[in-house]
Amino acid sequence: MWLLEHLAVPASLHDIDGRFVYLNPAAERASGRPSIEWVGRTFLDPLPASARRNVEAHFRRAVEHGEPADFETVFIDAKGQRRGVRAQHLPVRDGDEVIGVVILAFDVRLSAREPDIPISPRLTRRQREVLELVADGLTTAEIARGLTLSTETVRNHVRSVLRELSAHTRPEAVAVAQRLGLLASQPLPPHDNHR
Repeated sequence: MWLLEHLAVPASLHDIDGRFVYLNPAAERASGRPSIEWVGRTFLDPLPASARRNVEAHFRRAVEHGEPADFETVFIDAKGQRRGVRAQHLPVRDGDEVIGVVILAFDVRLSAREPDIPISPRLTRRQREVLELVADGLTTAEIARGLTLSTETVRNHVRSVLRELSAHTRPEAVAVAQRLGLLASQPLPPHDNHR
């Protein structure tokens, strides 16, 4: 708790059911409400209905699979203002068991018009594989070789991914996928002692 309390970024601790256990002072200021008003409520309470399914899916992934999530969403503050936020859901473990989730929130400016992106794009397993390889910078031919598919099949998968994410280019699709939390955050590489 000491670490969360001293973070400049809004942070909250939740049990595995999503109930607020603790909010740091930065989170109280960002939400416009004191911690006492949040404890016992769920992380879904400050969210508009349109954002709940996506945010809940990321929270469940953190709890059930122990995977951190990094995505953009919105919440409603105490004044009723819709505010953009880049959220990180970080599983808290006791040994191998996830016992809670820390949520960090970073300010994001909302555009005048929110993009027409589905809350939860429907990508097949293969489309997700292709998206991850596109994010790694592989060409169509490299993806085809790696997945033992024809280049035309890969092109069709890429077209489907672009359409589903309302993107026009591969970099735009990767950016949208990262914003929605569809791509896993890259881990920090180990320190190289040989340099």
